[in-house]
Amino acid sequence: MPGTREYFIALDAYFEKNYPYLLSFLELESLKGKTVLEIGLGSGFTLHHIAEVASNCYGVDISEKTVQLCKKRTEHFGLDIQLINASSTAIPLPDNSIDVVVSIGCLHHIPEIQLAVDEIYRLLKPGGYLKGMVYNRNSWRFLIFIPILRRLHPRWRKKHWQECVNELYDGIGNPYGMVYSKTEVRHLLKRFTDIRFQVENFVGGEIAPIIGGTIPRNFWLQTMGKIAGLDLYFAAKKAE
Repeated sequence: MPGTREYFIALDAYFEKNYPYLLSFLELESLKGKTVLEIGLGSGFTLHHIAEVASNCYGVDISEKTVQLCKKRTEHFGLDIQLINASSTAIPLPDNSIDVVVSIGCLHHIPEIQLAVDEIYRLLKPGGYLKGMVYNRNSWRFLIFIPILRRLHPRWRKKHWQECVNELYDGIGNPYGMVYSKTEVRHLLKRFTDIRFQVENFVGGEIAPIIGGTIPRNFWLQTMGKIAGLDLYFAAKKAE
């Protein structure tokens, strides 16, 4: 049942198995003693690990339901996290107060994404880092799989590519999702320096429908995932 200790344990095991690169991307050791903010919390998997090392930990989400779910996590595991129900474009924290902002799988759901990035810049201390992930425009799914579906599959034939992105990435009912190239992310982060990228995540069934799902996920992650993966991870620094 959502919100129970067992729920969080099972979900965390799922994330660790299926997204083995996620925690290494965060470089948790580098967060020790830092003030860290995560934007977009989901089940609180990454926030939990951040809170175990950070000196001060904040979590922001626009969904009250998500904030309450993460509050349950803090209670079950004794985590010291200040949870805030707010928009990512207007976070009630002071200027230059955060060492590291983390946002995995959230920014691409924000139509006013530049406002969110500017808000992150405002919050970061000089020399602070943003570590994020958005959907990759140059992924196999967006460049090849979706066009094939729209041409050949009756269910998808009349859908706009935007509808396909919304539904295929986050399920029916997702109101908005966007894909970004490295060039587009660099433009969003134009006030930042030292921008680094890595591409991750792949679904084998999208390249080999019959046998793709029977091949171990790690094979796809280490091959196609690094070349044309679903997710574009990035790290960027606020100038000192």
